[in-house]
Amino acid sequence: MEVWTAESVWNFENKLFLLQAERHYASGEMDCAAEKYKLAQESSKKHRFVHEEALACELAAAFHVKAGNENAIVVAELIDRAVTCYQTWGAEGKVESLLLSP
Repeated sequence: MEVWTAESVWNFENKLFLLQAERHYASGEMDCAAEKYKLAQESSKKHRFVHEEALACELAAAFHVKAGNENAIVVAELIDRAVTCYQTWGAEGKVESLLLSP
């Protein structure tokens, strides 16, 4: 993924950040994971990949809950942004699923 990102930052940067976030999370490196989730969201937004921004926000929210950082405001803001992005993309089933999740 690093090679692809070097060749086309526009297309692959956000994906690389999201993969890195998940890897750091799986390795227990919570601070690094949180930073990479944020970078994935920012890169997706910057490059106008609304569906990937939605996924980055959704996964970041789940990360914060599972990592014990249950700051309700942070999680709610991430879910709200994910819902907005999914709605923009036209993924109404996904929106419904997120809104029905506890």
